[in-house]
Amino acid sequence: MNRLASSPTARRTRSSTLLVAALILAATSLLIYAYSPDSVEEIDAVVLPERVVDGDTLWVHSIYGFKAGQSFKVRLADVDTPERGEQGFFEAKNELNALVSDKYLLLAVGEPPYDRYGRVVAVVYIPISNDRLLNVNYVLVQKGLARYVDYSGSFHPEDFSPEIAIPTHIQPILNTYCT
Repeated sequence: MNRLASSPTARRTRSSTLLVAALILAATSLLIYAYSPDSVEEIDAVVLPERVVDGDTLWVHSIYGFKAGQSFKVRLADVDTPERGEQGFFEAKNELNALVSDKYLLLAVGEPPYDRYGRVVAVVYIPISNDRLLNVNYVLVQKGLARYVDYSGSFHPEDFSPEIAIPTHIQPILNTYCT
């Protein structure tokens, strides 16, 4: 038997190597899950739309979660649509209105939650089935009515998925408030 291979130093080296390999595997698995197209977004609020301001801004009333019981202005995260007076303004505004009207909306609120104008920055989702949510921010870009702009904050447009699964802890809330 090789005494060097079973020395305390050799055992510590093997243990350290195994620990590093396990940590690398765990970190890789987390990254794959976090950036997979079907990863689950953190949903912070269930809201009702009150009024669409333009193609990337609307007023909502929160019925659950973030700012529950309050009305506030939401700025769609990391998308930009034409301003009033610019070509495409009414098309973008009308599309956002069509997407959100008479629906419950789910918000994933950014970090920090407010932009420089005091609007809540969020990815807006609408339920499209019993277990799926449609990303409104993504849809506006795909329809050519908005463009991605990676503003500072916790969202990044390259991570947006067209749809996500409804988080299991949100489903009972939807069943309570949205049926």
